[in-house]
Amino acid sequence: MPFRDVIGHTRLIDLLARSVAGGSLPPSLVLAGPSGIGKRLAALSVAQSLNCLEPRLTADDRGRQSIDACGVCAACTRIVRGVHPDVMLVEPGDNGSIKIDQVREIVDRAGYRPFEGRRRAVIIDDADALVAAAQNALLKTLEEPPPSSVFMLVTSRPDMLLPTVRSRCPQLRFRPLTASDIATALIARGHSQAEARAVAA
Repeated sequence: MPFRDVIGHTRLIDLLARSVAGGSLPPSLVLAGPSGIGKRLAALSVAQSLNCLEPRLTADDRGRQSIDACGVCAACTRIVRGVHPDVMLVEPGDNGSIKIDQVREIVDRAGYRPFEGRRRAVIIDDADALVAAAQNALLKTLEEPPPSSVFMLVTSRPDMLLPTVRSRCPQLRFRPLTASDIATALIARGHSQAEARAVAA
């Protein structure tokens, strides 16, 4: 899922693409906002742009450079399938929480250099499901992140994260999609303009 395929959130996506291109992406981020609006896809787009074998570099009318993944190379397709060795996705287990053992494992793996990509990306989906002990285990890594890793905490409830965790991660606030964003996405998927506008409304 390259940046160009993420629906809406233009300002945030442009910011992420320019940060990756300029090498100024923070080592840890909180992607916050309502459920189901594309935060996880944005995190996967960052992982792709960091590790794409044939990235596309572009510049806007102000000369600011941004980067996007090709979406079709071996690295991009493996990231989408969830089998790239340098992109780790952590999700709540059967009991609905993310335990300390899961966090210890990713912290340990993140300390090593990337296996085949340029940067190791750790995506913690539903980060609000991290138990307190797991958040505390993550804290030291967020304070002193490995230089070759980036941590992205995806959450619809950032207030459930410990203040110490929130203070170490810049927060990107994703807003609900507009009706025109939804209509555009539906039209791109083959729906008629009238049908797309009615559904989006």
